[in-house]
Amino acid sequence: MAVSENRVSELTALDYYFERLRGRLVGLTDAEYLWEPAVDVPTIAWRLAHIADGLREERNWRWMGRQPTLRDADRRMPATADAAIAYLEEAYAAWTSLVGSVRSDDWWQPMGAVAGPYACSDRVAFVVHIMDELIHHGAEVALLRDLYRAGGR
Repeated sequence: MAVSENRVSELTALDYYFERLRGRLVGLTDAEYLWEPAVDVPTIAWRLAHIADGLREERNWRWMGRQPTLRDADRRMPATADAAIAYLEEAYAAWTSLVGSVRSDDWWQPMGAVAGPYACSDRVAFVVHIMDELIHHGAEVALLRDLYRAGGR
């Protein structure tokens, strides 16, 4: 299957944001991963699971006009930093495969009734939303790592 120039650009942007986050995870310890900076403030563990779950949700495939390849029932909160990074990488690989499977003609089409209140939104808007979640929560992970290293433990 040939990849259109637009799809290459979209994957390039997605890859850039993911690799930036992935780079900030190098050396992540289990203690950092589970560190709670304040009572009831989500941990890096929660944020990484949230990012991964957003990338792998069943709805993503349906909203992009495909049959799901991952199931919500298989979502989990990995117990260790290494397991969380692997879970994130698996989710990202599934997401980029999904995005890469969308035909150029389908990008600007409304997602339809399957997307509920977002039925009139197009697939481009949905991908931008997922990118925003990756950037937003990835920045929080980076901040928490900086605070932990600065003696926040």
